Amino acid sequence: MKKAILLVSHSQKITDGIKEMIEQMAQSDSLEIYSLGGTSEGELGSDPTKIVDVVNEADSVEAFLVFADLGSAVLSAELAFDMLEETQQSKYILVDAPLVEGAFAAGITASVSDDLPHIIAEAKNAPGKGWE
Repeated sequence: MKKAILLVSHSQKITDGIKEMIEQMAQSDSLEIYSLGGTSEGELGSDPTKIVDVVNEADSVEAFLVFADLGSAVLSAELAFDMLEETQQSKYILVDAPLVEGAFAAGITASVSDDLPHIIAEAKNAPGKGWE
């Protein structure tokens, strides 16, 4: 199963860094990582059309796991869902997990598994550091 992780943030530098971390650890032909931080003009902010364009162009992807960090980045990810066709919406999964830890755990798990509930569970469980 071809999967994609969409990284949404106000900063392209943040999503580029997370993408680089995941790609170094999760090398898989069945996983694509997309850095969707910032606006289309390269400024700080978020842009739902960047997300929609990726989903529209990635025909072979069967599941899009979407991670966002703050405020309007989350709203952009939600708005992008509303802008998609129904068939695309069925493949678009908003994951309620931290952008860095959650996307990283999802990327590692998705590189070796097609079990979407398991991938999402790993993303949601990722924030615990075990510090006491």
